[in-house]
Amino acid sequence: MLRNQPSVACVAAAVAAVVVLSAAPARAVTMRTFVPETTDEVLHNPGMGVYLMSPPADSRPDEWYMRLADVAYWRLHWADVNPERGVYRFDEYFGPKFDLWVKRHGKRVALGVMSQSKHGRMKYVTPKWVFDAGVPGVTHKGLYVPEQINPVFWDERYLELHDEFIAKLGAYLNGKDGLEFVDMRGIGEWGEMHLQRWTSRQFEETGYTETKYVAAYRRMIDAFARAFPDTRVFLNVGGQNRHTINDYAALRGMHFRQDGLKPGGASYNCGEWLFKPYARRGVICNFEFHSGWDGALKRGWSPEATIDSCLAAPVSYLNTTSWFGGGSLRRAPQRARELLTRAGRKIGFRFVMTRLALPDEFGLDGARPTRVPLVSTWRNDGVAPCYESYALRWSLCDARGRAVTSALTFPQVPTTSWWPGQEAEARALLRVPADTRPGAYHLRVAMVLPETKRRIQLGFAGRDENDEYRLCEIRGARRRAERGAVHENGFERDAGGWTAAPGMVAERDARNAHGGGASLRVTGRQARGWNYASCAVEKALVPGGRYRLTVWMLVDRMTPGGNAPYVKIGVNDANGRWLDNYGSNRYDLSKLGTWQRLEVSADLPVNAAKAHLAIEKGAYETPITATMRIDDVELELLEGM
Repeated sequence: MLRNQPSVACVAAAVAAVVVLSAAPARAVTMRTFVPETTDEVLHNPGMGVYLMSPPADSRPDEWYMRLADVAYWRLHWADVNPERGVYRFDEYFGPKFDLWVKRHGKRVALGVMSQSKHGRMKYVTPKWVFDAGVPGVTHKGLYVPEQINPVFWDERYLELHDEFIAKLGAYLNGKDGLEFVDMRGIGEWGEMHLQRWTSRQFEETGYTETKYVAAYRRMIDAFARAFPDTRVFLNVGGQNRHTINDYAALRGMHFRQDGLKPGGASYNCGEWLFKPYARRGVICNFEFHSGWDGALKRGWSPEATIDSCLAAPVSYLNTTSWFGGGSLRRAPQRARELLTRAGRKIGFRFVMTRLALPDEFGLDGARPTRVPLVSTWRNDGVAPCYESYALRWSLCDARGRAVTSALTFPQVPTTSWWPGQEAEARALLRVPADTRPGAYHLRVAMVLPETKRRIQLGFAGRDENDEYRLCEIRGARRRAERGAVHENGFERDAGGWTAAPGMVAERDARNAHGGGASLRVTGRQARGWNYASCAVEKALVPGGRYRLTVWMLVDRMTPGGNAPYVKIGVNDANGRWLDNYGSNRYDLSKLGTWQRLEVSADLPVNAAKAHLAIEKGAYETPITATMRIDDVELELLEGM
């Protein structure tokens, strides 16, 4: 019984210098293997990267941290940009930062707006007008000021006014060119899911309950989800006792950050119990160090062990704070620079092409297009998943760098499933125009998000200024391209290799034919199966070839209500594993007793090697009684190599 359902099928890995993908009587297609040289450069891609805390405004492109990081990050106070109700200084605050870092330096920008911060050199981190509008406050001592007034975060009036501010912030920033992400920092000390400095008496006097706290966070999460539908938003996560908040953020499309990275892992061990399972659910993970560089050394914490802990989690972002921020970036010792660079090479995703199988050459006959099959194998050498579904753009270029042909292809396994340390195959087919001149051409590849045209950086050599990678040379040779009929049945002598499915009979019939003197009559009751009859194609397929199957069919009788029959090409790889089916138009059962032409054209995968033809029933479990005939069967190669 022929298989009609998908199975897991892969191209045989090209492990030798030359691999033969098809055999006689078709022309053998030899495939060579090219292995790109990997690099150790830090990749600057969206959705990942080391980022800089408040980098100096006079930073030069050649400074070490500018080569390492592609994101500049700031934390600001609500009062900095909304000093009075209805007054928003977004242009004044953000405009110069975007002009400098995005437009001038070509980097990205990230930020978080705090409602409480003991480092704030002001009495009101949340603007005073918020309290004047009826929000209750509590008094705390700051690090640099004797008194700070902080809001009761679970108060209804506070949440209403904070929602209003977030809506305005989103209207200004959401989707802004160069904006990488936004932090939620509207509840707690620094917005980090804890209430440092709050006393038991303050909790009691302000009516704190765990339910109110969770509800306040959910409301803030909802506000950010509404305000920033096109921008990544991060929640600073807490431990397992706060997991209901973390999970709600994930459900609303938010991502996770944790600021307690140290040897042995981050605070609450969140890299293990939280980051690892949620990273595979599409949640991007973000780390920041627990302590400054000098402070960590005084505690006896190994910086190397800290970086190892970072890279043991599926983390996509790493903040240089608290190790180094602002002007201290320039004073970072060489040891720290090397460790941060090591982290920069691994965090996020890092796609490398481990090998590429391609033909030794392709034929050019000046009359018809030819085809170049490509089988590439990729590996994610990063520590985290990729969170975008990228495509591959392949180009065949002449000596002047002009593309004679190109193709955009989507990997069969999407890039979001290229898990760290695992390999994935991507097959492609380049269609070379008929008028292409013989000679040497070089192959290029780029990984691109088609909807935005954004190309990403890859972890192997050959990158140019357009993030396109030059791979290897391939020659076009003047020779007759293979094409024409590869299988024909006229049934003039016998059944032509066709065999019936259980319950059916297939035999030559000299009494009724479409062309010539005979046809194949198929009759009986097919109780359980996909097809009525089938035939193996003896000639090997041309990998990536374009084929056309034409069959003439006449149906004499069919169980009322039965599915209309059709014909198909079933394709297997060289090991006999099923790859795909290509079905024709269906027979018109309203015109029983007439000869009808069924046809299907198919672009075969690059690992196609063997084929079978079948008369398809179209319903596996349904019993159908039928009598039909086929004649003038032809499988034709339209374009090959």
